[in-house]
Amino acid sequence: MSKILVTGSASGLGAALCEALAAEGHDVVPYDIEFGNDVCAPRIPAGYDYDVPFDVLINCAGVNRIGWLQDFSEEDWDKVMDTNVKGMFLMTQHLRHDLKETNGTVLNIVSNAATMPMRCSAAYNASKGAALTLTKQLAREMIDDGITVFSVSPNKLSGTGMSDDIDNQVMATRGWTREEAQKYQIAGLITKEETPVAVLAEFITFLLSEKRRHKYLAGCNVQYGL
Repeated sequence: MSKILVTGSASGLGAALCEALAAEGHDVVPYDIEFGNDVCAPRIPAGYDYDVPFDVLINCAGVNRIGWLQDFSEEDWDKVMDTNVKGMFLMTQHLRHDLKETNGTVLNIVSNAATMPMRCSAAYNASKGAALTLTKQLAREMIDDGITVFSVSPNKLSGTGMSDDIDNQVMATRGWTREEAQKYQIAGLITKEETPVAVLAEFITFLLSEKRRHKYLAGCNVQYGL
């Protein structure tokens, strides 16, 4: 079984991934700002064996801020870009030695916003576009060390703190009711429903369970829902 570090693991998809991976017997190391672990200040959480290298890094930490261009603050821009892009870069850099030793894997959770940008989300869209490009660049650079890098881009996930926060921000920005905000966002989805985090976590766990299942996804972006 693999030793796996999951950022953004306190809630949402990160928490679902920790649960699904642990259920398959993997040694899962949660990493989240709520636990005192900042992706922009990488470290290995206390209480874990430093001598056992990591096999997999899942960069799942992410934040969003909704707002029209003229109202968007530089502080919010920096918060989104730092967490969604800089943190991904720094965490990958931090664990590179471990992953080189294990011929490991980096999975970046991006978003369909990387290719289908939303209104009132300039920083989020830009950060996810940058994360997607970073994934492709790292895949080409790190393959020389035997490290596989790929990404998964989900659509709007159901039952997560971020989804609820987005609904609240859309309501405030547009003056809509919650029902109107949800109807607007769901209307753009092919399935006309949000993706359950448990289903996506199960899919990712399958991909990561054996290297042969994701090795040839190096540099690829798997879109999960549109």
